Amino acid sequence: MRIRPPNVLVLVLVLAGCEPIKLGGGTGVVLGPNLQRCREASLPRVTPLFAEGPAETGPIVRHREDGVLVTEVAGRVRGRHEREERFGSYDTRSFENRSYRLVVEDAVAAGRSEIRITYYPIADVSTYGPVTNFRSWKMYGPEGNQNGGYTFYVNQQMRQVSPRQLEQTVTDNAREGRPLRTGDILDFELGIYLAGADPMDPAPIAGGSSYFSDTFRYQVGLGGLTPETFDSAGMLGPAPDGRLGGGTTVPFVALADGTPVEPRYALSQLALNIQSPHPQGFLEGRRLFYTELDTGAHVENGNPPLPLQGVLGPQFNARSCVACHAFNGRGVLPPVGEQVQSLVLRLTNEPEFGDQLQPQEATVRLSRIEPQPVTFSDGEVVMLHRQVFDAGRPLRASARLAPALVGMGLLEALDESTILAAADETDCDGDGISGRAALSRAAPGEEPRLGRFGWKAEHPSVSAQVDAELEAHLGVGVTASALGGEDRARLVTYLRLLGVIPQRMTSPVQLRRGAEVFAAVGCGACHLSELTTGGRHPFEELRAQTVHPFTDLLLHDMGAGLADDSGLPEASEWRTAPLWGLGFTAQVSGAVNLLHDGRAGSVLEAVLWHGGEAQAARDAVVALPREDRLALLAFLESL
Repeated sequence: MRIRPPNVLVLVLVLAGCEPIKLGGGTGVVLGPNLQRCREASLPRVTPLFAEGPAETGPIVRHREDGVLVTEVAGRVRGRHEREERFGSYDTRSFENRSYRLVVEDAVAAGRSEIRITYYPIADVSTYGPVTNFRSWKMYGPEGNQNGGYTFYVNQQMRQVSPRQLEQTVTDNAREGRPLRTGDILDFELGIYLAGADPMDPAPIAGGSSYFSDTFRYQVGLGGLTPETFDSAGMLGPAPDGRLGGGTTVPFVALADGTPVEPRYALSQLALNIQSPHPQGFLEGRRLFYTELDTGAHVENGNPPLPLQGVLGPQFNARSCVACHAFNGRGVLPPVGEQVQSLVLRLTNEPEFGDQLQPQEATVRLSRIEPQPVTFSDGEVVMLHRQVFDAGRPLRASARLAPALVGMGLLEALDESTILAAADETDCDGDGISGRAALSRAAPGEEPRLGRFGWKAEHPSVSAQVDAELEAHLGVGVTASALGGEDRARLVTYLRLLGVIPQRMTSPVQLRRGAEVFAAVGCGACHLSELTTGGRHPFEELRAQTVHPFTDLLLHDMGAGLADDSGLPEASEWRTAPLWGLGFTAQVSGAVNLLHDGRAGSVLEAVLWHGGEAQAARDAVVALPREDRLALLAFLESL
């Protein structure tokens, strides 16, 4: 179960005599005549990011004419079982010959107790070695917790139709000893043996050949996969409302006591609903993400280099994407006196250095930390810390820490009308919240696109963000011949289809109270809890998904305390940061450095730095009783 706070923006408008509606797939409002005219006068005209049209792949779930329900599934090989080490990580050569497609044909919907699962690897299976096996109906309770919790009732060899097609038929619920029923969760995994598992195999693949698949959980009679996980402690979740990324939400893999398995890889998994051929593009995009662009070397041992020598520009902040976005998480700050690694200074009117200061031009160090106490209503004192960076001379600069990357594809898939429904640049309703839509630069005669990505929402799409980051941080020009369009497309696929970790229900009563406090103090006015993606994104996986990112993607004035040193009028404006994945910040990144410059060493510090449009919400948090404050923090850290 996920505890979802009410949408405070909608509540405020209802109290003002306005009626909430669904607009463009997201929550919108019907305003009174004067408010409506006021809002419309301030809304920009924008060019949609995507045109109407079919997706790159077919539907994920479809009904055949004979009544059979067909679900398309895809994935990558795993080094071990779901609840063991090497399940979440990526083995050597993971980007070569190690993705696959599954087709689930479910006749339960047609009145027959039969499901056929067909496995299509992109490389030949072993000819003379072990046959790929099919394990189904996972054991629960103490019995299922043996051997790390990967025991199944059924373990069979798949029937080989061809070297790249194997089949398995399931006719009953072996866990309960009865025919299949609508609503059953058929959990299964493959024991994979690819060409090379036996020395006699023709055309063996390089590297390892024996692997496992995901543990898939198929919804019998309904179609599609679910991220729900079970063990001796019962359901870990999530319930539907806790699937923060909709159909892209990945299972929370944990031991029986709830301890996460390989938590550092929590933001590194493929979207659960990923469709072929996207897993291969994802894996190849990940390879580029983990490649040093000066030598082509892969930063993970054992992988062959890419022929990309010399792609790195003459000025750069890092040699690879992962150097700043380790495990797709946030950047971290160094100790005082040391050079920053995953933070850059964006410059304003500094012709000597251009738009961004590079290490080849000047070294940026964390000079000192300025403390600032905050006293709560109950007398408890919390110390805030503001980092001061030094480049050897005063600069008009905006410090920007590398953000987490999860959920970008879903944010890209939001229709423009969904985002603009929450915009109120001139604060027509007088609630003190005046979210402004960021606009990208437009060609002459064209309307701009809506900004979505970056601390200031500078970039309208994942591809635009990729191009900007490659050029700014790695010195790779958009037209660089050594890193062509196909390479960029793979990198975009990787970032679009990173799965979202679900909410963790560690203490339901406390989290329910935390959600209530979140709504009561006004956090939800900007951190919108629920949005629905549109139907125009080229990736089927991202269309029509109800998601819970806790952002409106708008720019808000956050007050003088969070203003950068650019000297610009918008120095204190920042895009509302999404909150999904927040609770895994320390485990993924190795430290907690929140906000645009990393100054907040905890979720509480980040809340207390809020000012401007968020001042009232921040002050309400300061006034909370300790129990409510702890409940609020527990709720935020469960996301």
